[in-house]
Amino acid sequence: MEKEIKDKARCLIRETRVLTLAVSDNDIPWSSPVYFVFHDNAFYFFSNENSRHIQYAKDQKIISASIFQDSDRMDQIFGFQMSGGVEKVSKKKLYLTIVKKYVAKFSFLKQIFGHQIIENKHFFLEKFKSHLYCFHPDKIFLSDNSRTTDKRIKIDLNKIV
Repeated sequence: MEKEIKDKARCLIRETRVLTLAVSDNDIPWSSPVYFVFHDNAFYFFSNENSRHIQYAKDQKIISASIFQDSDRMDQIFGFQMSGGVEKVSKKKLYLTIVKKYVAKFSFLKQIFGHQIIENKHFFLEKFKSHLYCFHPDKIFLSDNSRTTDKRIKIDLNKIV
């Protein structure tokens, strides 16, 4: 894979804030935007366990997700279209690692809520009724409208990050 594409993909993962999850139940589709952080080839986010996307996802083996940079020009559309699974995170060490990354990426949280957001391991549950979840992609396609050919290619995150 070209260095320029790898660099753009790394930048996308680092700078994009919203992951859109797409689920369905009884042929009724639903999409949900969630703030995410990337760690160890997976996308982590907080959600209420009773939210529609979590309820639908737990009944599905495979769901889809996407991240795209915002652009005013069609030829600058760049992002990932993915399929994979969602799971609730329960490992305390991983949870703390993700919370620290999450607060670093979304610094407004620490500005509003202070150090308790990291020090209180139940902060997100108590304040937002949210648990930590992970989207593990198994198939990832990179879409890049700036390319003249191969605008959509299958990629391996291990070879990018």
